[in-house]
Amino acid sequence: MDVAAALARCTTTAERYRVQIEAENHLTPAELEALHAAAPDLPDTSREWVEKLAALCRRIRQPTQPFRRRALTPHISFHEGAAPAGAPRILVVAFTGVAQRMMLPLAPFLQSLPAERCDVVVLRDPYRHAFLGGVPGYAADLPALAERLAADLPMARYADMCCIGVSSGGTAALAFGPWLGARLALSLGGMHPSGMGLRAAGSQIDRFAFDRLRAAAPPAATRLVCAHGEDFPRDAVRNRLLAMTVPGSEVLVLRGVGLHGAVAGLFQRNALARFMEEILLDGALPEGGVWQP
Repeated sequence: MDVAAALARCTTTAERYRVQIEAENHLTPAELEALHAAAPDLPDTSREWVEKLAALCRRIRQPTQPFRRRALTPHISFHEGAAPAGAPRILVVAFTGVAQRMMLPLAPFLQSLPAERCDVVVLRDPYRHAFLGGVPGYAADLPALAERLAADLPMARYADMCCIGVSSGGTAALAFGPWLGARLALSLGGMHPSGMGLRAAGSQIDRFAFDRLRAAAPPAATRLVCAHGEDFPRDAVRNRLLAMTVPGSEVLVLRGVGLHGAVAGLFQRNALARFMEEILLDGALPEGGVWQP
């Protein structure tokens, strides 16, 4: 989508908001940088939105991380980083929440990850069923998703793999990690599907499929981590209850973080990039189960 042209064609506030939301869910940092360069020619309201979005990325780290986007399906995007040929890389698989994002627009989320170290797959569940039905049009469940991704991605290049999920995507990350053979599966602000208010799920969704998928997963040395912001009590309760249902999992408390899903709270503390590198990519979990921004 040519976002600048789409914004220029908008005649109502509702149209502009629709374009902006779609752009926030799909623009990479480099694509946002190009849009920012075109911002002087946009209407004032659109220019202000672009400026704010670009400022989020600049606040996380500089320079712009050069991820290249490739759509596997309308609901799965592969973001390839930049590194010398043959350099060992990490595959990050990210499960979004009900807003179809990682608690931030895509560009700042990707900006928190070093493109020279990793490639990133971002998965969206348009039915908002916590990925219990896989990804529509691509895989019917999480084991099938692992098989399809293994066929569609250059898996031989990865020396390591990890999963991260936010909110309703948290349990999907925990269940999927062992099927993928990931080193780490990290849930941020997740809860068991049995307690989720899944939209229009009805009786066709088996909320305990998560437990069976986890129990049936092939043996793997995946470290399962349920994390929450220290200052968001609802996440704290749900997160600890989730950890109790997942054998072998551990709880990680993020000190001074007070927003659901933790990602935006880590951004507010100017700690998102450090968290992603220390915890997700390096697996340097602190003794005592408390991480200090």
